[in-house]
Amino acid sequence: MPPPDGPRPWADRVVLGTWGLSGPVPTAAGPGGYPGLRAAETDAVLDAAWAAGVRWIDTAGAYGAGEGLRRVADWERRRARRWRVVVKPGRPGGADGPRSELDPDGIRAELAGQPVHAPAAVLIKDPPEAAIRDGTVRRLLGTLRADGHRLVGVATHRLDLVAELGEPPPGGGVLQLEFNLLNRVTAVPAARLAAAAGWAVWGMQPLAYGFLGGRHGAGTTFAADDWRVRIPPAARAAFEAGARSLGSWLPPGARRHPLAEAALAWCLAHPALSRTVVGPRSAEQLGSLDGAWELATDPDFARLTALQPAV
Repeated sequence: MPPPDGPRPWADRVVLGTWGLSGPVPTAAGPGGYPGLRAAETDAVLDAAWAAGVRWIDTAGAYGAGEGLRRVADWERRRARRWRVVVKPGRPGGADGPRSELDPDGIRAELAGQPVHAPAAVLIKDPPEAAIRDGTVRRLLGTLRADGHRLVGVATHRLDLVAELGEPPPGGGVLQLEFNLLNRVTAVPAARLAAAAGWAVWGMQPLAYGFLGGRHGAGTTFAADDWRVRIPPAARAAFEAGARSLGSWLPPGARRHPLAEAALAWCLAHPALSRTVVGPRSAEQLGSLDGAWELATDPDFARLTALQPAV
């Protein structure tokens, strides 16, 4: 059900992700986005998030081949409101799919071409391993800070490279990591390491691309324009098996909640995370955060995230 009117207690712990709101991205390698929503459906999610008190929104130029950013900018214009926009440059899309582009002038041009106002945060999106190891990313973060961007950082799925990033730039930074119940064995130590180094850690993909939403499994047939058709069968089976095993791992109180709420609660309650990037495609899905927050603030569940071994 939709979240009730008025600010919600979880609002300042949440960043609204827009990959799922931005539409399909055809590439030579296959689809690179989610099936499209009508503009009115995107508006409904943004309206519900704003009414709930969410103010941070996560975007990238490659989302919907730019359609996501255009929709956010159009919503702001029509509603006369402004999000704290997180823009993730450095991975622009093309006919063959996204590519890494970390030249400072290229990053500046990409940011200048965004239809939204000056971003509240700039996170380098999915930099390649070599750029992390040889210091390119660290130098680029310094350049962005010198250009006047107050909050900078990195968004990466490479949990194995967190140690290579070291400390955040002077003044702090954001490290956005894939973090969910299915990858907890590697994500929890990586997030703890990053937080100890001084990064503000934001968890992304809390529902593991929908496989913790309770609706998808190894046999799900995705639409032809849904990027998940490209997930190998073995990986889908692993996602399904992992989700199925959670019933015996979660405490009894968590099992009384829908799986999506338990998965969101895991991120909301985890002490290593300062924010969680959620990607609802409807106001009803956003409403799951109410039940998730109830569970996340339960003392027994909070102790699980803080003390329970990841395995």
